[in-house]
Amino acid sequence: MFLGMTPREFEKKFVYRTRHRMRLRVPRGKSCHFLREGGCSIHPAKPTQCRTFPFWPEMVQVWSEWRKTARYCPGIGTGPLVQLETARKQANEMKEAHPLLYEK
Repeated sequence: MFLGMTPREFEKKFVYRTRHRMRLRVPRGKSCHFLREGGCSIHPAKPTQCRTFPFWPEMVQVWSEWRKTARYCPGIGTGPLVQLETARKQANEMKEAHPLLYEK
């Protein structure tokens, strides 16, 4: 109820499904409905995929994916250095939260 709506209402407005996956809709001309000038407007209720970004398994494990993401993520390469073990922990959190994305 963080945004004053039920999970079902939130999903109907902001989420779409692809096979077994749920993804946030990307608004035209923006990267996220909730990203504002000062940062994430729903930070206290931020989903795992957002909270752990860009430290997703596919980006931490594959250098070319990290470089590709750095082209559009303004936070990569700025701010304090994140230790590799911290990045790996966040990548594992993403795997645990969304196992269907990472099953082999």
